Amino acid sequence: MAATATGPFGFAPAIAVFPLVAFVITLLFGKHLPKKGALPGIIATGGSLVVSLVMAAAVAGGDAHHTELYEWTAGAAASETGAETIAFTFGILIDPLSALMLVIVSLVALLVHVFSLGYMNAEGETGLRRYYAELGLFTFSMLAFVFADNLLMAFMFFELVGLCSYLLIGFWFRTESAPSAAKKAFLVTRFGDYFFLIGVVAIAATFGTVGFAGEGSFVTAAETAIEDGATLFGFDAQTWVTITGLLVLGGVLGKSAQFPFHTWLPDAMEGPTTVSALIHAATMVAAGVYLVARMFGYYALSPTALSIIAFVGGFTALFAATMAVVKDDVKQVLAYSTISQYGYMMLGLGVGGYVAGVFHLMNHAFFKALLFLGAGAVIILMHHEQDMWEMGGLKDKAPVVYYTFLAGALALAGIVPFSGFWSKDEVLFDALAVGLSEPVILAAYAMGLVAVFFTGFYTFRMVFLTFHGEPRSDTAEDPHPVGWAVKVPLLALGTLAAVAGLVNMAPIAKLAGVDITFLEFWLDGEYGYVEGLTYHHYHETVAEMAFEESYIGSETTTMLLSAGLSLGLALAGAFTAHTLYNVPDPDRHTTKLGGAYSVLKSNYYQDEYQVWLAEGFTLPLARAADRFDQTVIDGVVNGTSQISLFGSDWVKRIQTGIVTNYAALLVGGFIALLLVLGYLGGWFA
Repeated sequence: MAATATGPFGFAPAIAVFPLVAFVITLLFGKHLPKKGALPGIIATGGSLVVSLVMAAAVAGGDAHHTELYEWTAGAAASETGAETIAFTFGILIDPLSALMLVIVSLVALLVHVFSLGYMNAEGETGLRRYYAELGLFTFSMLAFVFADNLLMAFMFFELVGLCSYLLIGFWFRTESAPSAAKKAFLVTRFGDYFFLIGVVAIAATFGTVGFAGEGSFVTAAETAIEDGATLFGFDAQTWVTITGLLVLGGVLGKSAQFPFHTWLPDAMEGPTTVSALIHAATMVAAGVYLVARMFGYYALSPTALSIIAFVGGFTALFAATMAVVKDDVKQVLAYSTISQYGYMMLGLGVGGYVAGVFHLMNHAFFKALLFLGAGAVIILMHHEQDMWEMGGLKDKAPVVYYTFLAGALALAGIVPFSGFWSKDEVLFDALAVGLSEPVILAAYAMGLVAVFFTGFYTFRMVFLTFHGEPRSDTAEDPHPVGWAVKVPLLALGTLAAVAGLVNMAPIAKLAGVDITFLEFWLDGEYGYVEGLTYHHYHETVAEMAFEESYIGSETTTMLLSAGLSLGLALAGAFTAHTLYNVPDPDRHTTKLGGAYSVLKSNYYQDEYQVWLAEGFTLPLARAADRFDQTVIDGVVNGTSQISLFGSDWVKRIQTGIVTNYAALLVGGFIALLLVLGYLGGWFA
């Protein structure tokens, strides 16, 4: 159902406009305002959260909203599917998925702004006007991306989000590392976005539309083309859907830091920890996964695209988790954990688990924002020391920080009943159900399952090294206190990390036979919905076009087996970390891994590989192309001009301005012409 812009939906644009206004106010007047511009950001994000909750309430009341705000260009088109016109617009789409994401983004943004009072202002940081202005611009960009009703609008704000990330990562631009990390993040994600842009152009040229919803959407056009057996640009329709879907996926892999575009995210920890909590845990890195969920109906038409998404996700989940086990910097552990957890979301979506992927996206936003802010609190306690081996003994000195951090750690590790268990278990169950009949998916499931053990291990290694044991430095003996601006966001997120999983307890629902899978009902259109954008529609499409589910015995048995394996491995990883590190004076056990430690510590030499690729392949290729351009291309162009100049220099000599000379030339030319014609005609034979 789509509603007009009346009632509460008339206020929908304000969700993004509030932070934009805060950005302008802070940029212009921030240095004259209390808290250096923090207050406009707090008020704006608070307003965005209120309006987002109103939107969610309206959807819960049975409504949805899809409207065009502004048509900025339109014209004739000759698309492959026969569309004769195309229009590019700015529009708003409020359905269960976007309403949920708007609440998540605005809530986390508000808590990060509040936390920044204790992390940035209280610590006497300079450049606060710039910091809060950039936070406002980022929040505006992300919220506009979330409610975008078409792919081109989403791409535009996707890029603006990337720009804000560049600015915030490089906030401490006077250091060497922060600008370098910012440029790396910008370039790596731009490389993926290059493919995204090609995908947008290809979809527009193919279907004559870039809309997400309605009869005029590119998803509906693709379904029709496949049903009709159409040929698109020389390919059958399903193959072309796969190609264009994978092009868009390039941008997804870049933003969501999935292999092989993951290398920018650990370096992005050079920015303020609050930036990591907002951008690199809960929002910007989520943009890629959200985009897959937003256009899930398109990917559901291609089993190949879904299989690639699932395999990349499963591989990334394991790949990143193995690197996290050897990191000593608390933010680095969380960075690789973030890469790994987004791999789980991709795995869930790739196997057709739309609800599972979105569920883990929601839970992860809360518990990872909590862990990053908790890490920020630890950094305050430790006077900006980030090495976990310099910590220890903080448990009793900062109980609020410890227990909220522990709640996030339990959710991250997937320990029942914390939120991460319910969503990660659902992802793995969906992967197993499909993997029993699909070998590629089974391999992705196996990698995701093994990653559970490593997640439990590195998570509790981090907890024990940071908070347990004896203090291992003078700073840990006498930590800096934290204020209310730090504690309140931690308590709010700690509560969500503990209870958010209750919205979709699928195993309990199956065992007890009760309808408590509230998130599934929400995404399935039990309340408000937009036609074609519901879980039920997606599930039917996946079953028809891509995968069928299989079970070991029964669905309930398979679900219990999957949950038991996942929980057992998580507990085994946590217990291993407890045995090795929950002691008064822990040893550096990971250094005993020998060559494996060097490989993991060096991140599988991914940075070195990318440098080699740039210097050994891309740079010589660019130089060869430059030489070809300067010699062959420029040579032809310059040679043509030289011939023209040489010829004109001689020709201009006969332009004397004397009439008798011109007459002589005419006579001479006529005689020469007669001689040539006579010779060719045989007159002189």
